[in-house]
Amino acid sequence: MFCPMNPPVEDSVVRMGQNHWSLGSLYVCELVFDVPNDAMISWEADGNTYCIRKSSTDEQASTVSGDSGSNRFHHAGTSAAVWNIGGTFVKVKAWRRGMQLESDTIKFVNSISSIPTPDIVFSWVDADWDRSFLVLKALEGWTLDQVWESLSADQRMQIADTVAQFCKTLALSTSTTLMTANGKGALKPFLTDLPQASEPSWKPRTLGPFSSSELRSYLSKTTVLKDHIESFHFYHADLGPSNIIVTEDGSIVGIIDWESAAFYPKFWLGTKPLVSAGFFLRGAEKRTWAALLASTLEREGFSPDICKYQAWKKAMGKRFNLDPFLCNFLPLRQS
Repeated sequence: MFCPMNPPVEDSVVRMGQNHWSLGSLYVCELVFDVPNDAMISWEADGNTYCIRKSSTDEQASTVSGDSGSNRFHHAGTSAAVWNIGGTFVKVKAWRRGMQLESDTIKFVNSISSIPTPDIVFSWVDADWDRSFLVLKALEGWTLDQVWESLSADQRMQIADTVAQFCKTLALSTSTTLMTANGKGALKPFLTDLPQASEPSWKPRTLGPFSSSELRSYLSKTTVLKDHIESFHFYHADLGPSNIIVTEDGSIVGIIDWESAAFYPKFWLGTKPLVSAGFFLRGAEKRTWAALLASTLEREGFSPDICKYQAWKKAMGKRFNLDPFLCNFLPLRQS
């Protein structure tokens, strides 16, 4: 169903002046010389001081004359956009009641591991606008995608080994339920069923929370779960080359975009890199990172299972076209 967000997600952050931005219906961000008493948070960047405070009625009314395109760093469809302001990234995502906030996921990851993540500046839900806001300190570095061609084979392998170790560390944290860190449904479109026709296309759809028996019922149209799943493993679930921040020599600075992280069946750890275009590189080597990470994860005990994913999609009423690339990994399931 086409029922757009109101206002559109790309208009969530509006530049009102040289150093003044409106953040949804609740807050403003501004460069200041002295931090005002009503500031929610403040930080330093490039020798300047920025703060976030509640917006006034007049400020909310004046957003119609502002510029939402200024400082916009990324725009993805109808449900996500990112702005770069004052040394931070302001991430805006479509939200529905009961969703896990990425800020809470990052806090959980920091509590169970030393995996480098962005520092959280401020996070909130704008319920009137059906979206969440997350302000993160920008990491200094480049995405793996940006530097891939300049890296040696050894450097690429080292990055894959490190990321696989990150996955192994997170997977040590298990649950008897398919869920997020805080017990909510996982944001995983690859594994959810088709939306109802009445559901707005921008509205997030979550998976679970499901116990093993509830998951079996959810997948009752197939024998995808032949073996009883006793535990689910915590997984970032979106480790494509644009979410890995590195230095020029390939040292990992941080892992970003944790909104899909949750406790998943073990087979999903090794399978996701092979079936998601989010793991593609730009240029002729687009599948190289996906194949390298999948093979490295397999050595750590997380083998892909393309047949299981194919059966899962069938249970969801979704089509699955077996890409010739995936045929290279079918024997892994049987070995």
